[in-house]
Amino acid sequence: MKARTAAVEILNSLHRRPSDFETRVSEFISTIEFSQEDRDFIYALVKGVIQYRRLLDYILTFSLNRQFSQIEMTAIHLLRVGAFQFVVLKTPPHALVYETVEAAKELKRPDLVPLINAVLRNLPEETDWRKSLSRITDETERLGIEFSHPNWLVKRWIANFDEESTRQILEFDNSYQPICFRHNPIRFSWSMTEERLARQKQTVKIISEKPIHFFSVNRPGILLKSDFFREGGCSVQDYNQALAVLLLSPKEGETIIDVCAAPGGKSTLIAQLTGNRSTVYASDINEQKLELVKNECFRLGIDSINYRVADASRDAFPEADKVLIDAPCTGTGVLSRRADLRWNRTAHHMKQVCYLQIKILENMSKFVRIGGALVYSTCSLEPEENWNIVREFLTSHPEFSVQPAQKWVERTYCDDSGAVQIFPHRHGFTGSFAVRLNKASSGTSQEK
Repeated sequence: MKARTAAVEILNSLHRRPSDFETRVSEFISTIEFSQEDRDFIYALVKGVIQYRRLLDYILTFSLNRQFSQIEMTAIHLLRVGAFQFVVLKTPPHALVYETVEAAKELKRPDLVPLINAVLRNLPEETDWRKSLSRITDETERLGIEFSHPNWLVKRWIANFDEESTRQILEFDNSYQPICFRHNPIRFSWSMTEERLARQKQTVKIISEKPIHFFSVNRPGILLKSDFFREGGCSVQDYNQALAVLLLSPKEGETIIDVCAAPGGKSTLIAQLTGNRSTVYASDINEQKLELVKNECFRLGIDSINYRVADASRDAFPEADKVLIDAPCTGTGVLSRRADLRWNRTAHHMKQVCYLQIKILENMSKFVRIGGALVYSTCSLEPEENWNIVREFLTSHPEFSVQPAQKWVERTYCDDSGAVQIFPHRHGFTGSFAVRLNKASSGTSQEK
């Protein structure tokens, strides 16, 4: 089976559940013998069609003589795969038409060949479709089409930031972000890690050295499939997603609860920073997701974590020195990593998630010991999920107070109100938010 045919097959299977695209790609390519080059190309096609769907459909309408609602899904996906190659990959028109026709034949759909020829041979040049876009006077509509985002989100960002900042965020969301790896000092020293990476002929770029090494490499696919990775030498985690743990500042001997813990990046970092000498409770409401945490701990050689399936919004937990809430959120800060997420979120979903966030914060605050700390974090850019939630909580919980993040995290990543706040267009990372709340008695703050 050819790569383009596989991409269409996968897209067809994702029609009703696009959020599973990465899992579906992995499952599909594991059943058929593809070269590594084809595997990477299939992934790029599937992700690209999902990510750029709105722009691709806009461009396809220039040469379509009917509504999308009148075209069956296989035909739509063949056309989108072809258009993606033309618009984003800059594949020559004759090549993409030929390959898309061959994919239709391999799918046993020769009846779609006339449509493919008629549409893909007449796609507009970039100067033409951009000229057409420029005539759209509604800036939300124009940016939404150009960068393939939903209007409701573009409109929010223009209001919360400005048009130029919004454009920069949209560009970031569609850009390639290198995979970030985190060194595992429990398994290997950094010098041993460097030696193993050198054997793979990796060019290593250090993102941060303290308190643990974060890095990227020029051949991430090789590293992910290597014995070194399987032996637990490193794991995948964006550096900015680790800042919530740095803000928590875990110490040896402490009891620490991490709720909404799957897939385990923050729990395992806590264990690494404390040298496997703290008591960590990793909790998640989803039993299958909690298995991911267990598997990751086994790979990394971590044995200080206790696992529990629990609902952080209502269940009881043991008293802890520190609590980390990596709250469920809209994920609007990580759209560059999650191609499907922009199409799976709505303003109504945000209201639902905010209700859950405050319930989790209210419940988990009960289990922080006096003098202890709680870190509330999200990967959202939306104030309703970040400072608004924190301020609502603080109005009814005077025993908690915000501790300035710059004590634990580099100042450049902190806002003026004391939180860690990462914006893609300012910091060059996926977005995130984290605030540390210390619990005191009699109005006395006790930092630890």
